[in-house]
Amino acid sequence: MSMLLGLFRSNKSDDSPACTSRITSNQHAESDQITFSSYARESGLPISVEWPSQSSMVVIASHRNSDVKYELPCKTTLGSIKYPLPMDGSVVTFSGPLFEGKLVSRIRDVDDKPPSDGNLMSNEDYFRNRSRQYQWSVQGRFKKRIRFDEVVTGQEFGRPFRNAPSSRIVKKGLHLLKHKLPDTFECELFSDEPRFEHPLLAGCQHFRVDRPEDIGGIPESHFYGVGEDGDIIENTILLGDVEVPQDGLARRKYFSKNSNLAKYHFETDFVYTFDFFSNFFVPSRYRLDLTPFFSIDLIPYFNGYPLFMSMAKEKASGKYLWATEMWHKRLLNHDEPPGRMAKFFVSDSSSSLEDGDTE
Repeated sequence: MSMLLGLFRSNKSDDSPACTSRITSNQHAESDQITFSSYARESGLPISVEWPSQSSMVVIASHRNSDVKYELPCKTTLGSIKYPLPMDGSVVTFSGPLFEGKLVSRIRDVDDKPPSDGNLMSNEDYFRNRSRQYQWSVQGRFKKRIRFDEVVTGQEFGRPFRNAPSSRIVKKGLHLLKHKLPDTFECELFSDEPRFEHPLLAGCQHFRVDRPEDIGGIPESHFYGVGEDGDIIENTILLGDVEVPQDGLARRKYFSKNSNLAKYHFETDFVYTFDFFSNFFVPSRYRLDLTPFFSIDLIPYFNGYPLFMSMAKEKASGKYLWATEMWHKRLLNHDEPPGRMAKFFVSDSSSSLEDGDTE
């Protein structure tokens, strides 16, 4: 009888509902994987198994700011990306339609050798006795006069998140963080193209304005206004307003309000320096370390998109002043499962809150 049943099953039509369902499911999975990998392919990244064994991370110029050109000193290759950006504090010059200047990038526990040239310290010295996990600085000139509130930074994703946590959990988390976020913080985490952004001056920890003639002819490999601790020295005197605080923390609070941002413009005849660092996101593991006992693996959520390492754009036009991305090779793995903690927070229809719901 079992043999007859086996023969019966083997001769069943391929267009049975179960078979059709399996084919449809397989086609959907294949299509999903192609979509998942599309941005990495557009960016020129190889599949994860082709990455150098000693390298889990790479920083590259974003595919999204193709009209910004970077002069890269790093003579290594990764797939069709000829020269990834250095992560050791070496200076990279760049120029685009809205801004030209130089950029440095650092990631903790990735590259501790000293920069090949310039006046900046090594990663080892910069991160020593600090909780910082990554840092970037930009120094240069605007090519167009732009109001302060029109230059924003943040994160953007071209597809919805995968394994998305409950919107109830996210909204509660944002509510708890509200006192630490600028009034101008904008967030759309559950849209088809998730994003969050805020004015650049409400986010960068250090900021300064200089006259080109005061900087003089310093080499391209040097940054002006760097303190002995490796931080940019805050200086906002040239804004010409005594109300603007000379302390970085107070200045960020001042420029968290649109009414204050709207009073000032980035002028084309000054040199501006922006310095940003983060304590909680760990790029080398792509985890958010909120406490020593609470850590979230972010890779399963981002649906094949990386985080920006550094970014600034003009809000009105959507054009980038600069944009670089930090890729971890695990981002290329379609089947990365969420961790146990992430599964606890995963979204379901019974727990999510719509915009009109109340607590």
